[in-house]
Amino acid sequence: MFVSISVDAQKWSSKRKYSVKKNALYLYWGYNRSIYTKSDITFDGYGYSFVASDVKASDRPSRDFKTYVTPNTISVPQFNIRVGYYYADHWDLSVGYDHMKYVMDKNQTLYLNGTITSTTSSELYGTYDNTSGKIPIREEDLHYENTNGLNYISVQLNNTTPRYESNNKKFRINQRLGFGAGPVVTQTDFNWNGVQYHSNFDITGFGISLHTGVRFDFFNRFFFQSNWSGGFIALPHNRTIEGQPDYARQKFVYGQWELLGGFVFYLPDIKGCDTCPDWH
Repeated sequence: MFVSISVDAQKWSSKRKYSVKKNALYLYWGYNRSIYTKSDITFDGYGYSFVASDVKASDRPSRDFKTYVTPNTISVPQFNIRVGYYYADHWDLSVGYDHMKYVMDKNQTLYLNGTITSTTSSELYGTYDNTSGKIPIREEDLHYENTNGLNYISVQLNNTTPRYESNNKKFRINQRLGFGAGPVVTQTDFNWNGVQYHSNFDITGFGISLHTGVRFDFFNRFFFQSNWSGGFIALPHNRTIEGQPDYARQKFVYGQWELLGGFVFYLPDIKGCDTCPDWH
């Protein structure tokens, strides 16, 4: 029995761990700010079908610091969560999601193209094209937002390149670069005809993205990361009124800055120690 235990113990590497080596696992959580390009939004439903051109939108960060540090409200702000695994030295696959908030700006004047019939009580009743000029949009007549939110769920392929290492190997600066893609889940709040509607969560589109950042590793166990992302999101069928054939569709480009904190874990290599990775 003692011989068996001794032999099995030799299968596990006891060499020093290194956060970007094969079999390292990481988990991070953080918060973001995001920006969006103008986009044309098509609104279709009973009694209306029109396009609002060059709609401006912004994110909606939480202003109260307590929201970020109180356990039961940490998921209220715009946040990011991700888990990744280094399948090879410097290369990892990860899965997670970015919880962004997309809010149509108030008090815009927009070109409308399409028809809003008399079956609606909207102040926007009429037929429009670009010759109609820009139309003032009141919030009670038309407002559109995804604050629960614009949830981009993605699988990412990432590379981590060490750029600096302290003499005692307890502090490192790493450069991060990656590519992601995946579905987008939304829950939409929609003001129309003086009524505010709330749709259910649903997969309504997809996104593709590029990511770069700087990661600061401490003691090979935890890190802080500043990340910058940019991508394209398409929402071809975003439900606006639940249970009705009312929906919006749009495409836009987004930019995002993330401030993250995380931990590194190490999965043991069960091969013989002559093939264990060099954790140094």
